[in-house]
Amino acid sequence: MSTNYFAFGEFPGGEADGEGLHIGQHAGGWEFLWRAHNDHGLTCTDTWLRFLSREGVTIETEYGTVVPLADFWKQAILRPAEATPHMSSRATAVVEWRDRRGCPFYDGDFC
Repeated sequence: MSTNYFAFGEFPGGEADGEGLHIGQHAGGWEFLWRAHNDHGLTCTDTWLRFLSREGVTIETEYGTVVPLADFWKQAILRPAEATPHMSSRATAVVEWRDRRGCPFYDGDFC
């Protein structure tokens, strides 16, 4: 089972009546896969954190659950070596790059 996360707020793509800006996806047993958005400058966890910390930005799951930034962030940057129970690294086939924290990024549409 997987869960996609989206940002909503006063920015292009963040309209409340739309899908929101895709942040990335948690899938059972795998590390969080971040979605890059070059047009917003969101290509690493540092820029995502600044973006998500802006006033008026909220995080929601694809199921409509609002997730506080602190709770989301703790899980999204968790590395496989730190995880209990065990978490697997993403296959290199779906990871286009890793940022300085080692977090995987993909610059394309998720299925």
